[in-house]
Amino acid sequence: MELELNRIDYCSIGATLPNCMKLVPAPRYKEQQRIVVGDQDGIVQLFSMKKEELIIHFKTLPSERIQSVQLSGTPGSLPDKIFVASDNKVKAFNKKGKIFLTFTSNLTEPIKTMFVSGNDMILCGNHVYNHYRDCKDIGSYLCGDTIVDVVALCPNNTSRIITVLACSGRVLRVLEHCRVRQSIELESVPTVLHVPKGYNDRLICGMTDGRVVLFRVGNFVSNFTEETLVEPNDNSSAVTTIDAFDLTGDGKIELIVGRRDGSIQVYSLPSEENAFDLSVRQIYNENFNESISSVQGGTIDSGGYVEIVVCTYTGRIFGLSTRCPKKSLSDSIMNQGFAGDSNARIEKLKEEIRELESKVQRERERYKLSTQTLSGGFSAIPMMPINSALNLSKDDASYSLTIEIPAPIEFVLLQSNAPVQLIDVEKSSAVVSFSQCDPSAGNHLLATYRCQVDVNRLDLKFRTIEGSYGTLQAFITPNIQPKVSQLQEHPIKPLSLHMRIHSFDKARPHNKLTLKGYFSHAEAHNWISNCIPEVPEKLQIVSDERSVLNFRNVFVGSELQCEYTKGEATFKTENVSTISIIKDVLTKEATKRRTKLEILLDVNRSSVSFMIGLIEEKLVEHNKIHKEHQIISSLIDLDIQDSNELKSLGNDFADILERKNKIIDAYNRSSHILDRIKDFIAGIYVDYHKLRGADVQYKVKNLDEYVKNYNNETLVNYILGIYKAEDNLHM
Repeated sequence: MELELNRIDYCSIGATLPNCMKLVPAPRYKEQQRIVVGDQDGIVQLFSMKKEELIIHFKTLPSERIQSVQLSGTPGSLPDKIFVASDNKVKAFNKKGKIFLTFTSNLTEPIKTMFVSGNDMILCGNHVYNHYRDCKDIGSYLCGDTIVDVVALCPNNTSRIITVLACSGRVLRVLEHCRVRQSIELESVPTVLHVPKGYNDRLICGMTDGRVVLFRVGNFVSNFTEETLVEPNDNSSAVTTIDAFDLTGDGKIELIVGRRDGSIQVYSLPSEENAFDLSVRQIYNENFNESISSVQGGTIDSGGYVEIVVCTYTGRIFGLSTRCPKKSLSDSIMNQGFAGDSNARIEKLKEEIRELESKVQRERERYKLSTQTLSGGFSAIPMMPINSALNLSKDDASYSLTIEIPAPIEFVLLQSNAPVQLIDVEKSSAVVSFSQCDPSAGNHLLATYRCQVDVNRLDLKFRTIEGSYGTLQAFITPNIQPKVSQLQEHPIKPLSLHMRIHSFDKARPHNKLTLKGYFSHAEAHNWISNCIPEVPEKLQIVSDERSVLNFRNVFVGSELQCEYTKGEATFKTENVSTISIIKDVLTKEATKRRTKLEILLDVNRSSVSFMIGLIEEKLVEHNKIHKEHQIISSLIDLDIQDSNELKSLGNDFADILERKNKIIDAYNRSSHILDRIKDFIAGIYVDYHKLRGADVQYKVKNLDEYVKNYNNETLVNYILGIYKAEDNLHM
């Protein structure tokens, strides 16, 4: 780490959304700038700092929730006009707070993202994209996936506009004249797009897995080059905001990344002039324990010090300044008479605190009197905005759930009617307690997370079992009066470990399930969306009125292709358990709707061997870890005291004992994986014979011996029902 930044708190507002804070640009570098921000209470305000005091230039009254704040201006001038989107309207303010434009869009859904450049304004809802020029509609596009973010590029500084949509289907859609010219496939779900100032041919994309990628646009729309700037790691959180700014004053821009877990990182980007400087280095990293909504580099202090202005989800706005505290202190003493000025400021702050305490006391008494009067109403507070996210991690095949509210959390109660296994989160300080459940009554989990004082964010992790589905309910109770709890529901789908991919390997040995009947294209899409995660809300027709979706199981690596149209749906996968789950779920859905189905099933014997081959490396590795851990437990009981006793054990045992700490650590981190592999193999065994009309549930216990003493041919033969004479011992 090379960059030292010092925090300066500015103010606190209501809860905010991403892209709702901007710095109004100054004519020259290091000139003092103003901050404009909009919150979920609908308040827009512009303020600056003068002698460490907050100066509010304008502040609007509460209104609809602010979804986006953008800056723009006439071509060739500073972008100092403020555009604010809320509901389906856009208002534009000048620096004095005067509204000079009120525009009502023709979107049928609320505005979620916005981008303004000169006379062009791009507005997007969840699925609808509209392009306006001089407030006139010049085109639109209906997207099947949910639109996450939107930006516009002007390659080679021309008037040509290329729009890029970040979509939840792990794809960037490149539009020109409101038509899709190219689709860029991504490894993860994109979360934010950013165009660096002065680089209109470049695009930076942040993703859910923590990855940050740079795209360069060539002379043609189809000519996009890709470069990964930040690779994800085990502790990477989703990227929520990005900025590029010269923080060090060396003429090179630094990459500023804000994340959902509250961390902010600054990366030094490679120099284009120096062919040997190709590495991206992290020069700053700090966690502030709140989701970061916006970050932007600029100058807020009148002293001309460069800083990163940060806005968090709960509305805290602060700066990370390059100003050195010692230098700031000496300057204050020499030039401003620090002691006298400090005493005056302290007295002023004390007076403000006394006024606030008095106001709070008056409001409490007023509320108490209102609750004691005869009234038929209820004592309650308004619904709190909850910032939550549920993401599937492909690294350990688990789900991470983040819950954040503007007030401190007292406790969170989790209830699930599907079997889930909670996992400890190292960075979480919450205390969890479990209550007895009755799985036969459909209650598999009842757990309470009690949070520490002044904690408004909770991170959870859990594992699911494919084939079991239901709903995970989170009852969130903030530490406020009167007591209130808000409910959030998260569906757990039957194929919960599947993620969306863009291609399908046709060379693999597939099992095939075909369903035919009197159902519509939309009904088939709805059935699949109830069964598999990451299915787009809107139908996506590829050709011949057919839709095709591809998925991958993040734990075992099997692939699934769903191809469906009116009256027919076909599913292909090498995993017989996946086929069995789809068959059970979809036939159950059809029965509810009294839809007759013709079921055609083709089970491929060679798919069993292929699936065992996919997990063979994991199985061998974790079998070895478990066996070595058992050996270590026995060796510890021997209580070996000197090196001679150690040598007498033999080289293999001595080597295991020397690696004792590494083996114990690996076992603690992955002790559950072998059990999951055993359950998966047992599922293949049962489902393979189930689809062929046989019940082998009573033989599953024999599989444990085959897994412990793994041999590919023996295990596959047992699953397929091919027995040798020596195998009868295990029957």
